Amino acid sequence: MRNNLYLPFLVIILIFVSCKQEQEEIKFNQSRWNTRNDIDYNHRELMIEDLSKNYLKPGMKFTETERLLGKNQLSEEKDSLQLRYEIYTDYGSDIAPIETKTLIVSFNSDSTLTSIRVDHWEK
Repeated sequence: MRNNLYLPFLVIILIFVSCKQEQEEIKFNQSRWNTRNDIDYNHRELMIEDLSKNYLKPGMKFTETERLLGKNQLSEEKDSLQLRYEIYTDYGSDIAPIETKTLIVSFNSDSTLTSIRVDHWEK
């Protein structure tokens, strides 16, 4: 009988322990944005919300955006109308990625920011 009294408490504790805690957003910081921790930019994903709300605005120029976020990382084309930044890459146990997230900032032909989006790819 006494063991049955502990069962609800045990269930509650297991629920709390098994819940995945979401990470909180952090404010955009240019130096942290450009700092790679070991093999990835593990803090960039937490900055995306603040970056998109408070820094990247429609009408912003390509050079101004590049000055804020750094050089175009993922595009090989010099005349591209996009800036692409690695947010997250998961390699799993292989050398080929199994999941990636990329921030893509698009511009029109006069180098004015038109949109931002996050591309999420999973194998």
